Amino acid sequence: MTSGILNVNKPAGPSSFAVVRALRRLPGVRKAGHGGTLDPAAAGVLPILINGATRIADFVHAWPKTYLATVTFGFTSDTGDREGTLTPAGDPQAISRERIEAALPAFTGRIEQMPPVYSALKQGGEALYRKARRGEAVERHARVVEIFSIHLLDYDPAAGIGRIEVNSGRGMYVRSLARDLGAALGSGAYLSGLVRTAIGPLMLADGVPMATLAEAGEGWSRWLLPMDLPLNSWPAVALDAAGAAAVRRGQAIPAPDATPGRYRLLGPDGELVAWGEADATRRIQPRAVFSA
Repeated sequence: MTSGILNVNKPAGPSSFAVVRALRRLPGVRKAGHGGTLDPAAAGVLPILINGATRIADFVHAWPKTYLATVTFGFTSDTGDREGTLTPAGDPQAISRERIEAALPAFTGRIEQMPPVYSALKQGGEALYRKARRGEAVERHARVVEIFSIHLLDYDPAAGIGRIEVNSGRGMYVRSLARDLGAALGSGAYLSGLVRTAIGPLMLADGVPMATLAEAGEGWSRWLLPMDLPLNSWPAVALDAAGAAAVRRGQAIPAPDATPGRYRLLGPDGELVAWGEADATRRIQPRAVFSA
């Protein structure tokens, strides 16, 4: 079974799940999932995990992400982006490049962030945006997120529009960042455009358009990246045929040293058989086993 990661260049318009649904129709695809939601209005890098790669989704979600955000000042949006109802909230003429740059350091590092009302976070097993669209009360809680760096690339004072590059960890909402930046400057702001330019080692310049994949027929797999890409910094244990068979049965194997941690378990041909975790007993217990 062909497994791996597709670096898909998602256009603005379809939801992340719509991209997954479309790519499930590719020949030989039995399972597919995405490695980090992009809002429908956003474009850019969307990792699609194919077949066995769906089992390493947590590690893809953990990759750092880089965004190019377009922020419009002087208005708020009930959704946090251009899809919502816009309300004048301040004088964008009072905003300058210098004021924005002075405000940005407060949004770096580990910060508390309130997720948007219109988000895919779940309450009572249902996405918040579904409740919000029905006019139901939505309960939210601030979460700690991490922003590694944030830079103002340019600012048009006449239009009140800035472009900001953000590099962050998982769970950060750029819509919330735009909202909070506008609040800090007293002008209001909303996210008027978003492109994810990178997630981990996947770069937008290397992304494959959905249409290209759909038109490739059986040849779509030439764009498939290795399934163990998120794990390639881990130490590897090379298994012989008997060891690989034991791991596939879920049996623990000896660890090469006494250091606890995660390992890639590779078969005789170098294929990823499983990933496992070693403990103080110097045994590696398989945590996820992949089909032969």
